[in-house]
Amino acid sequence: MISDVKKLIELAEDKLKYLNDMLLLNNELNKAINSQNLDDIKSILGRKQDIINNIDKIDKEFIPMYNLYKKVNRIDSIFNTPNNNAEKSVLKGILIEIRSTLERIKDVEDKNIEDINSAFKNLEDKLSDLSKGKKGYIEYLKYYTPGSYFVDKKR
Repeated sequence: MISDVKKLIELAEDKLKYLNDMLLLNNELNKAINSQNLDDIKSILGRKQDIINNIDKIDKEFIPMYNLYKKVNRIDSIFNTPNNNAEKSVLKGILIEIRSTLERIKDVEDKNIEDINSAFKNLEDKLSDLSKGKKGYIEYLKYYTPGSYFVDKKR
């Protein structure tokens, strides 16, 4: 069972590394959103998707192994066990760090969503102003465009 805990620690450390990378990317994304650099936004979103795919692979291995560990040891959570060995303590610590990192990621992503919504609202207002300006220009042209005359050549 000890080797299972070591494998769980290894998987949790890998996940934490990817989550920290995602947190950095979210901060980069916030800068790109605020500067409205669409190429950077697209690139960052692609890299985020790669990280998400890697985390999914880790979770597919971690979750069944963790559930089996809980079943074998007849526990609801690793947090409900005494710290009778160092490896369990390490795993608990990593899982706490993962939770904390996920909360920070959520906060940054919430800020990014607010910034994106604000940028869309500004764009919507600009498009509305342009549309109103175009309608006014068309109305102006209807009334103030001089008539056209056809001049026929003398034969």
